[in-house]
Amino acid sequence: MIWWLIPTIVVSVLIVLIIAIAFFMVNHVLRRALPIVSDDFSVLGKAGVLSEPVKEAVLWLETGEVIKQTSFDGLKLYARFLKNEDSHIYALCCHGYKNQRMQDISNQALHFYKMGYNVLCPHARGHGMSEGRYIGMGADERHDIVGWIKVITDMDPGAKIFLYGVSMGGATVMTTCGEKLPDNVRCAIEDCGYSSIWKQFSYHLLKTYRLPYRPILDLCQVISKRRYGFGFKEFSALEQIKKTTVPFMFIHGDKDTYVPYSMMEPLYMACSSKEKRAVSIAGAVHASSYWMDADTYWSEVEKWLERFL
Repeated sequence: MIWWLIPTIVVSVLIVLIIAIAFFMVNHVLRRALPIVSDDFSVLGKAGVLSEPVKEAVLWLETGEVIKQTSFDGLKLYARFLKNEDSHIYALCCHGYKNQRMQDISNQALHFYKMGYNVLCPHARGHGMSEGRYIGMGADERHDIVGWIKVITDMDPGAKIFLYGVSMGGATVMTTCGEKLPDNVRCAIEDCGYSSIWKQFSYHLLKTYRLPYRPILDLCQVISKRRYGFGFKEFSALEQIKKTTVPFMFIHGDKDTYVPYSMMEPLYMACSSKEKRAVSIAGAVHASSYWMDADTYWSEVEKWLERFL
């Protein structure tokens, strides 16, 4: 056998493997998992897989009025709206990755409603009732949330709005706050959001799959850019939060290993708002802070809202 044949085959196999992993990642992570619902607006998913408190909150949320907007790129986006009569305060709540029934924000939305606020919970693009063949991980969703803010101010020019989001929803809140927002947006709260798509995926390639993130993510960047119009490096929460003037609260569980707890401090330090606060919840894993220590969680959140609303 020619001496150079074996290393050539090995290199070729590695290249093919890297390309296959990159295409799988982009398709698996970003592509919509469930079909678009166009005529039937019943919410996707089975309530039976949810715990009772979450199920009750989800079913409550699904009693809300369905409202819609058309996105900057022509998608029909839908949200649930629950009106508190005589209130001009609006909680705009952003759910997390593949939460088709918005189950990760349903209890918080109910809490905000019981505080006397109006609640608007959008289905992110590629989720639930909203159209979209891909999930933007907060990159394109920032434009959608700006659109929902306009929907609220068109309904109520005197609206006082705060943004709230969990996980991918938290990242969406951060990327949104880097955009030019009306004065109606009084403050924002993010819970366990990641600092960037690139850092989140590189973390999981190394930790979960024991794979080097380069050159896999470099190739993912190219594929995502060509297929969906955004790359993993664009519009990171860390870069967007550097541009915000919105009062901002960061919350993260110190046992979170899905979106690592270590991401909160760089985000807090990068935030350019004059009013900012970081809250650590002891013992909480990913997206569980409001369950792990509800007293601390809601005490901090309510004091924050009282300051700016």
